[in-house]
Amino acid sequence: MLQKTKELTCRIYSSALNTTKKLVHSALRLIKRNVPAVVSLVLTIVAVMLTAVCSAHTVTIFDGKNTYTVPGTSANVKSAVASAPLKNNSYEIVKVTNHLFSTKVEISYLVPLTVNMGEKSETYTVNAGTLSDMLCSIGITLDQHDSVNLLTDTYINSATTVDITDVDYKVETYTEYLSTLSNKAKTKTVTCSVKYVNGVKTETTVLEEKITEYTVDKNTVSNASSPSYAGSTGTPAGKVDCISTLNAPSDLLLDENGIPLNYKSKSTLRATAYTYTGNKCSTGVSPQPGYVAVDPKEIPYGTKMYIVSADGKYVYGYAIAADTGGFIYGNRTDMDLFLETEKSCVNFGRRNIVVY
Repeated sequence: MLQKTKELTCRIYSSALNTTKKLVHSALRLIKRNVPAVVSLVLTIVAVMLTAVCSAHTVTIFDGKNTYTVPGTSANVKSAVASAPLKNNSYEIVKVTNHLFSTKVEISYLVPLTVNMGEKSETYTVNAGTLSDMLCSIGITLDQHDSVNLLTDTYINSATTVDITDVDYKVETYTEYLSTLSNKAKTKTVTCSVKYVNGVKTETTVLEEKITEYTVDKNTVSNASSPSYAGSTGTPAGKVDCISTLNAPSDLLLDENGIPLNYKSKSTLRATAYTYTGNKCSTGVSPQPGYVAVDPKEIPYGTKMYIVSADGKYVYGYAIAADTGGFIYGNRTDMDLFLETEKSCVNFGRRNIVVY
């Protein structure tokens, strides 16, 4: 169709040019005879040229993927677009650019997009485009934990259904009453990372537990008394200088070599270090020394550890698997330890660690 339109335009323009030449020659012959006749002839020439320009005008329509060309004028864009063999009659004109012999029109198809999220399903009418742009136009933003059944750069120009799994991690805290003796009472404050899938709680990972002792009659919190370790030769991990700022459990005891007295497993891993990025950890907690990044497929979130460097230069201390990152891909290491400063990360470099 584009080729036929070009041929028609050329024929019309050529015919108009020949007619104009003949009229100009006639005007030259009449100049000496009759001035009013010349004026009339000039007006006729102008009218013919305007007709030729209008007849040669074309409208080019671009729908984001295909281009269509039809006869038309800048004053009649809507009719020209309506006459084009578009794939969808539901559209809107988003841009019109006028040139001397042509007009360029950009349109966007309006398509129904059905979004399924859990038990909720809703259909929107939006402009055709990539899936990410369409979702953004209806106020849906995907984050790193969410999943969708189509690639976000998929171009959509027809009715489509999208299944989205919305995954959120939230940090929640609750308190348990443990005991009440005389005028003293104890509570346990538990901090958890809770996973929500489409708004439904599906998984809870304990990040930290803290025992608090307070006076009942005054109803005020006081510092917990130091636990008794009678009959034990171990040293509380919380009494040992380390990098971690997490509160070590009271029953985490170390021997004279700084090794936990009781642990389920021991591994030697390759580690690097990272510091503040402005983002929260993958489990939703704010980063601090003691929260480490892991591959959750290998080490589940919430895993509790005691970490020292294999060369003995670093005692990282009590740690919890709470984050992940790009380090798990490519030339990978096994773990990323959070440190306070960039300089300390550089000094740490990449080294072997022992994880209990």
